[in-house]
Amino acid sequence: MSTPAAPAKSRLRGVVFDMDGTLTVCLIDFPGMHRAVLGEDEYERVKAENPSGIDILQHIENWSPEEQIKANKIIADFELQGLQRLQVMPGAAELCGFLDSKKIRRGLITRNIKEAVDLFHQQFGKRWKSPTRA
Repeated sequence: MSTPAAPAKSRLRGVVFDMDGTLTVCLIDFPGMHRAVLGEDEYERVKAENPSGIDILQHIENWSPEEQIKANKIIADFELQGLQRLQVMPGAAELCGFLDSKKIRRGLITRNIKEAVDLFHQQFGKRWKSPTRA
């Protein structure tokens, strides 16, 4: 009687991280950003319709190009304010060291502005796959 072949061990090949709340402590005032972009009344309406959170980039994608430019400037200003207090999440370096020791690739995907990604790289000191803005 033969024994069935053991299934091939699946191997984790890579981990893709986001920044805010995953690799960095989120210090961006998202409610303030949303209010600044939408205005108080629209913010309250959209928030009531989306209790799990507002995807501001998705919300503005159908606005006129001029409105989108204005909104994106406000968003960038809030992100730049958050940069002044950027903190790497406790345990992130250790986790990445563990992944490196197991030869598991790491990647970073974010909708943050490039300056936030650059500062993260400077403070974190770990090599990443090319950053992508989603």
